[in-house]
Amino acid sequence: MLILSIFLVAGAIYLLQDFRSQDHFDYSLPYSGELTFRAGSAVDGDSLRGFAVIADGTVVYARYRIASEERKNQLEGLVDRSDFLVKGVFEVPSPPSHRYSFNMEEYLIHNGASQLLVVQSIEGISENDSWFTGLLGRRDALKRHIREHFPESLSVEAEALLIGERENMDPEDQRIYQTLGISHLFAISGLHVGIASGMLYFILTRLHVRKESATVILLIILPLYAVMAGGAPSVWRAVSMVTLVLAGKLLGFRLPIANVMLTSMILLLLWDPYVLFKIGFQLSYGATFGIIYSLKLLRGIQSALKTGFVITFISQVTLYPLLLFHFYELSLSAFLVNSLFVPLFTLLILPMNFLLLFLTLLCRPAADFMFYFYEPLRGLVGQLMLWLADLPYQLWNPGKPGVLAVCLLIASVYVFYCVAELGFHWRQLLILIVPALLFTALPYLDPRLKVTFLDVGQGDSAVIELPYREAVYLIDSGGLLRFDTEAFKEKKRPYEIGRQVVAPYLKGSGISSLDLFIISHPDADHAEGAEEIFKLFPIDQLHLTPGSAANALMVELAPDAAQTEVAFPAKGSNWTVGQTHFAYLSPDDEEYEGNNDSLVLLMKTGDYRILFTGDLEAEGEARLLESYEPDLAGLTVLKVGHHGSKTSSSEGFLAALKPALSIFSTGADNRYGHPSLEVVERFSELELRTLNTAENGTIRLLYNDGQVELETMR
Repeated sequence: MLILSIFLVAGAIYLLQDFRSQDHFDYSLPYSGELTFRAGSAVDGDSLRGFAVIADGTVVYARYRIASEERKNQLEGLVDRSDFLVKGVFEVPSPPSHRYSFNMEEYLIHNGASQLLVVQSIEGISENDSWFTGLLGRRDALKRHIREHFPESLSVEAEALLIGERENMDPEDQRIYQTLGISHLFAISGLHVGIASGMLYFILTRLHVRKESATVILLIILPLYAVMAGGAPSVWRAVSMVTLVLAGKLLGFRLPIANVMLTSMILLLLWDPYVLFKIGFQLSYGATFGIIYSLKLLRGIQSALKTGFVITFISQVTLYPLLLFHFYELSLSAFLVNSLFVPLFTLLILPMNFLLLFLTLLCRPAADFMFYFYEPLRGLVGQLMLWLADLPYQLWNPGKPGVLAVCLLIASVYVFYCVAELGFHWRQLLILIVPALLFTALPYLDPRLKVTFLDVGQGDSAVIELPYREAVYLIDSGGLLRFDTEAFKEKKRPYEIGRQVVAPYLKGSGISSLDLFIISHPDADHAEGAEEIFKLFPIDQLHLTPGSAANALMVELAPDAAQTEVAFPAKGSNWTVGQTHFAYLSPDDEEYEGNNDSLVLLMKTGDYRILFTGDLEAEGEARLLESYEPDLAGLTVLKVGHHGSKTSSSEGFLAALKPALSIFSTGADNRYGHPSLEVVERFSELELRTLNTAENGTIRLLYNDGQVELETMR
């Protein structure tokens, strides 16, 4: 009955929010009036952004471009505790690049916001002196204290563990934690709240405070700590459950732990229904649910070490469908690694951070003495993490399951627990393994040839998936032209095409490695994103255009590509996989001189032919026609050279090829004016069909048995 109640509550609220998500978005009117930023809003580089409440109580996502360093310094200390008088305009959220990338409109809806507000000017600022903003001010002060008094190597971790602040975490460290499946240790939850509560209760009782009084003090302090710790769903879940248990103890009644969890869940949903959409809420309550309903199984285990392993196993198994849905991959090593690091964090790292915080506040010399021993010890733990994360084959990446697949995977988990509760046998693991293997096998049973032109803004990137996943190729990785900017404008986490657009598509599609990575030529809009791709995916082979190795961008990428076999193919290089043939048509010399030396690749299977041209211009097109005009006539798909620049797509080239479909890869409102109006008119005059990633989003072509299916994001 309890399980049914949970699903009914969650389902009802989900449907309610789905209905509310249909609220209209009115982008026609400017806005002038009050605006109060919510907790979590922040200044990053020259941008102030976050969820905020405007005068009529509507929640919006507001962003403001900061003009000077002086203005930035002023705003950094005012965001969380001030009311602003602003002028701005509502803006349509940018659509996602593809089905697995960040969706701004969905993000707004899931956080109860109805609109995106671009603040054009701040007309006035008044201080908000409520108790809540006062607490946030204390949190900011604590953050500054940690940064000033903890060694640099320890401060970022201390912020995460003590006050839930993870904005300064290095992306590479986050990759290590995700690979090992220990990211949850850096999100404040039951472990942190339990240790903090236990330490405070111990101190109070040692100070001869009566147990009842100590409990009352905890009941007062815990909600305040939840606010100070960032107010994440996992924090409130832990705090609310501990509070309910303590209140019951104080009042002389005892609730079953399952009822405590359900009561906590309902209260949190009633307070903020949109919390249902937050990943932290789903994972925190999901893990708690799994552990509570496995207590019968846990009671039969005598060994503390085995109990810890089983709890880790239960948490990972319970959450794996949700983890795949949100992150597309799962750490296989987490089952063992957590058995090591959970006790390590419980017994050493977390208590030590609390102790060091108290010592830096009360007795700095004692803190320095402790840092002298703890910092190198923590450094050794970090080296161990890095060594473990570098071990191969730790991540299972079957891709993002659809709603039906998620339901089936969750059902298999539930059936497994029901059966295991009657008496566990190893063969029962097949209940979990078989559905997971079937889901993993789906791409390898798909006979379609898939070619995807990713929307990477002003740049190029395409993914080729051969039938039955015989091989996966990536052609270019997009990227951004980086210009020198003033220091105050530099963001803590700059936008990265490779990490934030290309990698999510690959992982969401269940692609965990690349057989071949082709960089058509070393321009930033084709290759700057490669750095993140090398870090996130094993790559068997890298193809570069001849003579480009000495290019500055390629030299910069060389250390990342050190573990990859590198080749410099040219005109005439070819290979065949299954029924699909690949051939390079250009360049024809060993010297790299620019766009016309781009690697030009022709992919052919039967009568289906796609030509990838890089940034080929008119001169290179003419050379192609001299050698390959009969082979290119009546082309199926042309990836238009140089994003449709007026220096490419010559009339003779297009007239000779007569492609059935031509694809421009450009960014919306790009500074170069691509595709050129002249080129667009040329395609129109020749009655050639075109699509543009700037207008259509990511474009996917699926070929099977002579039939082509076209999919676009917009």
